[in-house]
Amino acid sequence: MSSTVSAPVVRHLLYEGRRVTSAEPELWHLARRRGVTATDCAKIVRKNGVPSSQRRTLLAQKLYGLRGPDYAVYAHGREREPHIAAWVAAEFGIEHNEALCVGEDNRHMATPDAVGPEGIAEFKTATQPLERAVRTYSDQLQWQMHVLHTERVLFVVEDRHTLQREWTWVHRDEGRIGVLVEHADRFIAELEERKAQRQAQYAEA
Repeated sequence: MSSTVSAPVVRHLLYEGRRVTSAEPELWHLARRRGVTATDCAKIVRKNGVPSSQRRTLLAQKLYGLRGPDYAVYAHGREREPHIAAWVAAEFGIEHNEALCVGEDNRHMATPDAVGPEGIAEFKTATQPLERAVRTYSDQLQWQMHVLHTERVLFVVEDRHTLQREWTWVHRDEGRIGVLVEHADRFIAELEERKAQRQAQYAEA
């Protein structure tokens, strides 16, 4: 491992003594309702630092256990993930991951597609070129680096039609992470306040 790159700090969320993983989707989705995940970030704050218009919908989804639509492209991504993971493990030594990881604040969560001593990795199947995909998913990648205290993430994009792969290392941006953390903590505070209000209403009923 390069002397300039420290290994990720991996903390797993446990339920009844076992790791919460995407292999148990119901438990995984339930656990993710507790706070903010990497995929939530773009729904909370825009690139310009303004709260996202999707924030209210996300809050309702977490509060009531609702889920967004499962599009065909998502199913394709899940189907291709093991193949991309095997390639990443062989080429970079970063092993496939399905476990939900948490930060120092365990309401800050992420499930990177691979985790290893050299860093973490995230895979996407897409039709857009690598450079554009990096911009699209930049906040998700920065949040993963925040949660796992690492300096970089290997970002792999596989073309949805040709299955050709491109990759790059994306590096940590402390300024952007600060923005994400600020907005995430506000979101979590509102989520917990709304949960407390609902519990109080049930108790009075």
